[in-house]
Amino acid sequence: MVERKPVRAWWGRQSIYTMIMLSFGFLFALMMSLSAIAFTLSVRHTLNQSVQDNNKKLVDQAVVNMDELTDLVTALSFYVSGDQGLKQLLKQIPDNPAEQVILKNSIRSYLTQLWMNRPEIVGITIYHDKVSEINEGIIGLSSTSFLRNHGWLDELGSMKGIILNSSRPIARGSVEYNVFSLVKISDDDNDLLGLLSFEISAKNLYLQCIEPAKASPNSLIFAIDRDGIISSFRDSSSVGLPTSSLVQDMDISFAGITKYDGRRYIQVLSKESKLGWRIIEMIPLKEIINYRPLIIQYIAFTLVAIFISFALTYILARRLTKPIIDLSQIMASETPLDGTFPADLLNSQNEVGSLYRSYAMMIENTNDLIGKLQESNETQRRLETDILRAQINPHFMYNCLDFINWKAQDKQVPEISRMLTHLSRFVRISLAENNLTCPLKDEIEHVTTYLGIFQVRYQDSFTYEIDAPANITQTLVPQFILQPIVENSIIHGFGKNLMGGRIEIAIVKRGQWLCFDISDNGSGMDKDAFNELFSKSSTSSRNGLKNVSDRIRNIASDKGFTGFQYVDSPQGLHIHFALDTKRISNGRVG
Repeated sequence: MVERKPVRAWWGRQSIYTMIMLSFGFLFALMMSLSAIAFTLSVRHTLNQSVQDNNKKLVDQAVVNMDELTDLVTALSFYVSGDQGLKQLLKQIPDNPAEQVILKNSIRSYLTQLWMNRPEIVGITIYHDKVSEINEGIIGLSSTSFLRNHGWLDELGSMKGIILNSSRPIARGSVEYNVFSLVKISDDDNDLLGLLSFEISAKNLYLQCIEPAKASPNSLIFAIDRDGIISSFRDSSSVGLPTSSLVQDMDISFAGITKYDGRRYIQVLSKESKLGWRIIEMIPLKEIINYRPLIIQYIAFTLVAIFISFALTYILARRLTKPIIDLSQIMASETPLDGTFPADLLNSQNEVGSLYRSYAMMIENTNDLIGKLQESNETQRRLETDILRAQINPHFMYNCLDFINWKAQDKQVPEISRMLTHLSRFVRISLAENNLTCPLKDEIEHVTTYLGIFQVRYQDSFTYEIDAPANITQTLVPQFILQPIVENSIIHGFGKNLMGGRIEIAIVKRGQWLCFDISDNGSGMDKDAFNELFSKSSTSSRNGLKNVSDRIRNIASDKGFTGFQYVDSPQGLHIHFALDTKRISNGRVG
């Protein structure tokens, strides 16, 4: 015997309401836990996506603000470069540096008057070929070589003006910038008089355009150029450095939830500005929303719901299972057939009422069956007595027939002796066998004895022939199937005129099928009348054939019996049928 596992054994000892309560409680707790996880993940995903979308709009707006600022500075540069007074001063610059001092001061004073004092503009410079030194002040003249050495003249090319940016901040005295305008100043003949530059403060650019897009105080926000170099950040010392100086192994093209140094961030990436910059913001995920209070509240709610679920399940299970427990106690009692049931349960229309009514009906049927069994036992005892009595009568009849046979032999009357011999054998076979099947040789002997009686009676006025190979005589067949067919031929085929009559029985085996052909030369019958014998509504006097057919079907089944088949014959009646010997040998009954 296989030993059950401890948990399964413990479960099997529990009552129904305990099983229901534990099962429902566990399932409810599982569903609440899964729903809590699903709810948390859904809220978290929704909030994260919302934060990402909203901050994407903010950093894109920051890019728009930068573009508007550079457009403003460009417009201002074009405005100043077109001033005629400034052009007149630039035409008067002498070649001698010593003589340039007075004119430089005049130009610086003139630019100061033209300059609109905007905080994002930290310096104004005019680059001229006649100036040899580099301007170190906020406003002044500077050598064109400064632009040429950085390649900015090549970038300007044939354009009238352009906004340029440097990968590293440019420091000039107290001025620090990495974004500036560069506009050509030309006279009426389109001759170049100089180059005007408005320089934008790196710090003010960050404070005015980028920092307002921060989602939280601890967010990390900065701008990078197309090469991934930091171009604007709150710490100017980081400008011009790669992003790895801020965040190791950072993917600057990624937008979404990411993780750096064990902390999770929402990384937001803006569109590209006119400068070729993009703004990256890294928002600490834990600062978006604190999930802990929400989870604690949900867990508390889940525990309360589970407790209520257990309580309701216990009450419901107890109410549903109490009638079943009462019924099981009645069934397990010493007198389960004497139990009485409450009327309200018997009249209930639910499953419990159906169970009680079924058990009450079972008790009633069982008591009826017990009564019938007692009557059957009494009947069986009477039958056993009758059988014992019947066993005496055949022996007495056998002895009488033997005595008459001896007397016939003593009186030398052979016909009587033959008749008695055949009759004694026929009676012995008919009364002694009570099996459903018998060997074919016994069936042949039984029909031979029957035909012998009629031959003696009618003084050998008819003949018969039975052809069956010896190797099939041990085959099992249903008992008493040939004699009724032969009797049908004698009574209905020949009637009172047996003179010249003949009956032929041929038995062969084909595969697993045993085939029978019984024919006579009597009056015969047509095929329709023959088939009518086996219909359910038949009232023919030849219904003995139908009884034999039904008995064979009960023993060999429909699949093991072909049924009695009519065979066309020039005279008399020819019947053919076959039996599946495997079904009979396997004891197939009904």
